[in-house]
Amino acid sequence: MRKLLLLTLTLLLSGEFAGAQSVVCRITGEVEDKTERQVILYDILADSRRFELDERKPTNECIVVEVKDGRFMYNLKTDGLRCYQIVLRSEYERGSMRTTEFIVENGHVHIVIPKSKDECIRVKSDGKEAGMEMKYRDYADSVYAIYAQRFQRLDAERDSLHKTKLYYKPMVYEIEEKLKSDRETNVDSLRRLLPDDVFSDRGSKIEAAYFNLEDEYRAEQVKWLKTNKCFYGLSLIIEGASYKRYPKSYAELITAYFDNYAHYMPKHPYSKRAAQEALAATKLMVGKPYIDYMVRGTDGRDVKLSSLFKGKVIYINLWASWCGSCRKHAKSIIPVYERYKDKGFQIIGIAREYKTGAMEEAAKHDGYTWTNLVELNDQHQIWPKNGMNSVGGGFLIKQDGTIVAIYPQADELEHILKSLL
Repeated sequence: MRKLLLLTLTLLLSGEFAGAQSVVCRITGEVEDKTERQVILYDILADSRRFELDERKPTNECIVVEVKDGRFMYNLKTDGLRCYQIVLRSEYERGSMRTTEFIVENGHVHIVIPKSKDECIRVKSDGKEAGMEMKYRDYADSVYAIYAQRFQRLDAERDSLHKTKLYYKPMVYEIEEKLKSDRETNVDSLRRLLPDDVFSDRGSKIEAAYFNLEDEYRAEQVKWLKTNKCFYGLSLIIEGASYKRYPKSYAELITAYFDNYAHYMPKHPYSKRAAQEALAATKLMVGKPYIDYMVRGTDGRDVKLSSLFKGKVIYINLWASWCGSCRKHAKSIIPVYERYKDKGFQIIGIAREYKTGAMEEAAKHDGYTWTNLVELNDQHQIWPKNGMNSVGGGFLIKQDGTIVAIYPQADELEHILKSLL
């Protein structure tokens, strides 16, 4: 392991992507909804929330392609193999979007975007790496076949309880009926009445079982990476690293990297990102000391994060004004914070923003009363240091500085705080 860590550090310190062979990928596509006018293509390493969607100035990070009479075509030239996402511009701008990835390699990729929002985008490619992607998808389907009945049983149990109004706490159903009967009701004010744990005891048990089953299922999928070394596998490691809240599958992913990918394509930018994720994972584990880094304090000066908390249980909440799931998570822990803030519990939020004022506005709107700092334009590289891409996360740290939980949900957070405080 020590040798692999040294190699990982070497990858991070190595220069630009050297010796790359240029790639020309012919992309054609069909959009079943003839009213759509544009699609967006972007590298999985790109932060999709920063795009300036100007079709007159295409870059390899974000390309806007015109759709005419339901068809589009683009010759994408890159400095080597890449993995891209595609999305309809209209869906991107609404913030509710279907995406799918495809490998940019020498060859032809054909993409079909169905009109129905319930249907997935379909991709066909004649490339070699696309063939490996198909092998992975066949393997993933075989894994799902093993787990399907267990998921279906939990779904049926959940639906049965929900029909008899036993899945959530009674207050949740009361609020739901109020919303149905009175359309002029202030939705936000009613939502504030919701308890931090909305599930009944039986509902909570099903949610926990579903979470554990999902984690086990993802871990089985990841095992493919241990015996298959390919560029698509490297892109899977980068994308999979975002799902840190599933401990078993995340551990399998990092193990697969060290076992099979630490030496693979060492000068490629994707390898550098994967090495970054792996290094962070070896440090950011439950039971290990949390890392320290510079942040911009409330007075605008740079300070060490550790200087802002001492002797308390601290939750570092990494979020952003533009991240809906991050804000939903933060709002869910407000009641927990209010109950424990005077007992030695503290939250420090760090918002990843690209324009001034966005964090302050979002925090005020959502009602966060804890300290919130801003990471403007990745000034301190806080997300990479925490092994993250564009999504948020969080670390619960006890008084001695060690990590006790990674991105805990509200009920888990309260359970831990009861024992620590």
